Amino acid sequence: MILSLIPLILFIKRIIFRAIKHYISKHHQDYEKILRKYSIYRYLLHSILSLYFIFWGNLFHNSEFATYLFIMVKNAIIICYTSISMTLLVLAIIDSVAEIYQNKTSAYSKITPISLYLQILKICIASIATIITISKLLNISLGAFLTSLGAAAALLTFLFKDTVLGLVASLQLTFQDIIRIGDWITINQYNIEGTVEKITISVIRIRNFDQTIATIPTASLLTTNITNWRGVTESGARRIQRSLCINMATIEFCSSTELEAIKNSNLLSSSVVEKIKLEDNITNIKLFRLYTQEYLKNNPLIYQQSFPFLIRQLAPTVNGLPIELYIFTTKTGSAEFEEVQADIFDHLMAVLPQFRLKIFQNPSGI
Repeated sequence: MILSLIPLILFIKRIIFRAIKHYISKHHQDYEKILRKYSIYRYLLHSILSLYFIFWGNLFHNSEFATYLFIMVKNAIIICYTSISMTLLVLAIIDSVAEIYQNKTSAYSKITPISLYLQILKICIASIATIITISKLLNISLGAFLTSLGAAAALLTFLFKDTVLGLVASLQLTFQDIIRIGDWITINQYNIEGTVEKITISVIRIRNFDQTIATIPTASLLTTNITNWRGVTESGARRIQRSLCINMATIEFCSSTELEAIKNSNLLSSSVVEKIKLEDNITNIKLFRLYTQEYLKNNPLIYQQSFPFLIRQLAPTVNGLPIELYIFTTKTGSAEFEEVQADIFDHLMAVLPQFRLKIFQNPSGI
């Protein structure tokens, strides 16, 4: 009867598998590469053979070697072989479907940690297969086996404590939408700042901006302060909050000659000039703040509405009088953001002398 396996294997490989490969190669060429990568055909062949052994229940029974012990060993081998073959086949199919999903829907898969869900699914499948296999080998009903297994749950939880904590943590991080794949996060405790590349039950992999790879335990993120910059990308706005420290010795009232010079310099719009005419004893620092407002309002890269737009004077310090810009730019990328911010402050520092103002600098150089 064992010889009957040879034509069966040849039939499966030469006819059935060849027909399947021909169809998939013709209509879905990418799928064929993935199926080969995860050895789907090999696992499928073993699964079919295992079913063949199961349904051929009288195999070796008529042999003179068919002792009770021999039959028990034979049945145990068939059960283990079937369980391993079917489990590996299902796990390979899951991996194949996951890769097809990521290739076809890459935009959505970047924000959905499907690998995490698949890990949980694969663990569940492997656990169920193990439970069923052991119950069959020991010839114990599944209900009785689960009852006895429940008594050992506390011990198993203790032994696999880290895995259980990682599983709970990964589910909380995902379902509460704390982090996603592709998020830019900062974890000061671990000196990490980069993009989340992978979320698994045990670890989270982050690519830092210096291209180093950081991996941290998933469970530790529940007790760690995380800054997620996803809101910057979703809102399309990024905050600029920086100050110019003005030397307070250069702050003074503007004379009429200086006011006329500023009015004629086209630094300020006509509406602002009209307001200045109504004020007495106006200071050069106020003129600078008015100019900064006009300059930023004419900058197309700065939000004028929907987000705060403040040019404010902070409390004086030993390093001068801070004039803080609290604004939002439309550029959220790091390189573009830094360029916009630098251009703004380059311009403001260059125009300061026209208002007879100077940046504070410590004479001692400390």
